[in-house]
Amino acid sequence: MGLFYRIFLIFIFIFLSCTPITQEKNISIKETIKEKIAIEPKQKKIIVPKKTIVKSSNNVRVGLVENEKKIIFSFKGSYSIYNEQKMIFKKKQSTDTWKAYLTKDKILCVENVNSGEKVAVNNKIIFKPEQIASYIKLGKIKSGKGWHWENTKSRCYKGSIEFIKFKGKITVVNDVGVEQYLYGVVPSEMSALSPFEALKAQAVLARTNVFSDLGKKYKNKPYSLYSDVYSQVYTGISKTHERANKAVDETRGIILRNNGKPVQALFHSVCGGHLESNDVIWSGNKLSYLPSKVDGSSNLGKYNDLSSERLFKKWIDSRPDAYCNMADKKINKALNYAKKYFRWTKKYSRKKLEQIIKKKTGKNFGTLKDIKIVKRGKSGKAISLKVVGTKSTVTINKELNIRKKLSNPPLYSANFYVIKKGGYTPSEFIFKGAGFGHGTGMCQIGACGMASLGKDFREILDFYFPNTKLSSIEMNK
Repeated sequence: MGLFYRIFLIFIFIFLSCTPITQEKNISIKETIKEKIAIEPKQKKIIVPKKTIVKSSNNVRVGLVENEKKIIFSFKGSYSIYNEQKMIFKKKQSTDTWKAYLTKDKILCVENVNSGEKVAVNNKIIFKPEQIASYIKLGKIKSGKGWHWENTKSRCYKGSIEFIKFKGKITVVNDVGVEQYLYGVVPSEMSALSPFEALKAQAVLARTNVFSDLGKKYKNKPYSLYSDVYSQVYTGISKTHERANKAVDETRGIILRNNGKPVQALFHSVCGGHLESNDVIWSGNKLSYLPSKVDGSSNLGKYNDLSSERLFKKWIDSRPDAYCNMADKKINKALNYAKKYFRWTKKYSRKKLEQIIKKKTGKNFGTLKDIKIVKRGKSGKAISLKVVGTKSTVTINKELNIRKKLSNPPLYSANFYVIKKGGYTPSEFIFKGAGFGHGTGMCQIGACGMASLGKDFREILDFYFPNTKLSSIEMNK
């Protein structure tokens, strides 16, 4: 018997002995695999947009807390703890309460409140997660300071958490993946129950802001974006929602550009039916993709310019069929809150309004006699006004400054006119207004209104940001 023939017989013996056989049917595993392949549905092909390469190593640094002397926190899951780049603890777990604080000698410490275990360093302590499910809970995060939604809550964050000694106090920074960051931004800036295409538009704008000038705003800080309204609201994993997550995932890697650069992806809650251009709100160069125009169809064309007092009052006293007018829109009841912002009224007694304006401006103008609008933008926004008193007249300029100086908390918007009641010396001042926010860029409720009419996120962004293009980003390692 030849060597080759003997090897062949041995191979056959091994194959027959070792090939698994289904006991019930006496069918070879090979046939079973074929049968399963025939039964199991084919996996849906994932289509990745061209030129889009998004890697999890791409992070954003978000400021969570600053100028604090002591911070209470806890963590769930496994973390490694570093002093700058030097590891102190590897894969540490704890269910206790911890605190970060500065000693009298300005040494940065993190301490286990229950056990007394303590780590002291000069500048920075970093908690790096060792598990996907790991997160840190920070106590008493403040948001919306000075606004009517101001609150203080405990919030949870994934990614690395850095406790940094900065200018004699403690700053906390969340170093987190861009897409994970967006999971925390989208439902914080727009209700997760909004129409899905509106959520997708919000996701694109939130991602764009990471790479736009907004993401370079804090050059002298240890972070690039802050977690409050002056960047975009980010609440970690405290408000995450599967619908918002899906909107982020389905727009993965997509941003909005103008002339090849990420745009200033501005948005606000409710425009009241008319958008304003960026130069009117903040001065600076006028951007072609942030125009002043009606938030609706062309049948509202006669209201394109509301800078005249007569036409503006007529506009405010009406309820035009704008995209952000929720009156006849088929939309989730969770968005009914927006109706109170489309048209609103704010009343102050003369004495109360005097107190507010004097405190906010630092000017004693005597008895308040009148508030006169000197100049409006095309949206009707007051951009210059005079407070007339018996002793002097005070001029207040710029949209946000006007809102802050005339009310506490600030007025919803600068789209208002003033009614005086009570004769020569008024007893009451009434502000009749429209909208909530600065009114530039995407009107979030308007986007919901467009989506309810069947518009997709591309059409929404094209309306609010003309002269722009959606494009994919290639993120470096």
